[in-house]
Amino acid sequence: MPQNMRLTPKPPDTRIEEVRRFALEALRATSSIFYWIDERQEMQDVQHSGFAGRNFPLYQGSMKAYDPLNIARLAGSSKRVATLGQDHVLASPAEFAHYKTYLEASRIADVLDFMFWNGDRPFAGLGILKSPEDPPFCSESLGFAEAMQPYIEFNLAAHPRLGRQRLTAHLSASFKFTRREIEVTTLLRAGCTNHDVADELGISLGTVKTHVTRIFDKLGVENRASLVSCVTQMEGEAALS
Repeated sequence: MPQNMRLTPKPPDTRIEEVRRFALEALRATSSIFYWIDERQEMQDVQHSGFAGRNFPLYQGSMKAYDPLNIARLAGSSKRVATLGQDHVLASPAEFAHYKTYLEASRIADVLDFMFWNGDRPFAGLGILKSPEDPPFCSESLGFAEAMQPYIEFNLAAHPRLGRQRLTAHLSASFKFTRREIEVTTLLRAGCTNHDVADELGISLGTVKTHVTRIFDKLGVENRASLVSCVTQMEGEAALS
């Protein structure tokens, strides 16, 4: 992909913005964090509002492991809605005590986390953060959050990103695509030349040509137009599954 394409900022995701604003207003909070979850259960494309982003690099760098509501713990508990106030027991007392120092430094009074699932796999999360000045979560707001979760999950399930995730899973499982082959396929579909792909991925032109040959062989296609048509059809079928 050419350099100018990489540097073009992404437009705001209106669907995510609507979800975030809806949850903040309904739960009377001033900060939020939305993130997609990859197959390794890591945050991707994190979006902050309010004070949530202030100490987020510290969270990612050293505090995530102590968070009772981190992705691994929420996924392991199969929870769809959780709060620090009620669910801090997902971490050990020592871990939570250490994590509280981060919360106090960040002026986070409580957190309500939504986790959104596609079958048995979490695909996104939304954290609603309360400052000491915000009204605390109460039983009524927690009940409302439980009712909101399936509504938000249903709407996010139609997001194009989830369709791409299903396509990636299909290419990996059915055609034994490697992660790099999926990256190359994505760039080819975007109209990138072999030189663009080499620049974007930091690999040699010869390596790109090898990947393209293997991708064509695995899909049984002979050219880029057939590749785009084949993968687009798979994407449409994945969206309906």
